[in-house]
Amino acid sequence: MIRTFIAVAIPETVRQQIGKLQTELKTIGGKVRWVKPDSMHLTLKFLGEVPEGDIEKIGNQVQQAIESVEPFALQIVGSGCFPNSKRPRVLWLGISGQADVLKKLAERIEANLVKLGFRRERREFTPHLTLGRVKSISGIAPLIEKMGLLDFDSEPFEVREILVMKSDLKPTGAEYSVLRKIPLSSN
Repeated sequence: MIRTFIAVAIPETVRQQIGKLQTELKTIGGKVRWVKPDSMHLTLKFLGEVPEGDIEKIGNQVQQAIESVEPFALQIVGSGCFPNSKRPRVLWLGISGQADVLKKLAERIEANLVKLGFRRERREFTPHLTLGRVKSISGIAPLIEKMGLLDFDSEPFEVREILVMKSDLKPTGAEYSVLRKIPLSSN
């Protein structure tokens, strides 16, 4: 079984910008498990444990879902907490640019994967990039206050492909690798 998800890669230059932001935020304190910048990606659909033999079918359904979608631009902008700032569990950065294209793409991918027996998400897709996960809310207030005041804008970047990825859970954190790259239409 392979722990699998569908994602968009974040360019190295943008991950470096986010890494600098994390370094600044870490000085504020609070118990947070920060996502390593090298591991950052934009998850479109988490599939969970999947038989290795199903990876090709998954890739084919994703390819079918995106076949007429042309490359589009995104930007990482703004910040917040899930579920809210009173009980934060996830610190995130927002997505702007052609986020509507990204949402439609995620919906199309999900609709195609439902055909393979994957469950439809209960919540609407909210494009975001996870910065870190709060381990304890004790002493987190200054960091949450700073998150509310952030004025972070990454450089814009173009999405040219969708990735089928696997996640290996290790004591040091998840390690990600690409199983398949599916290019967007170049019409």
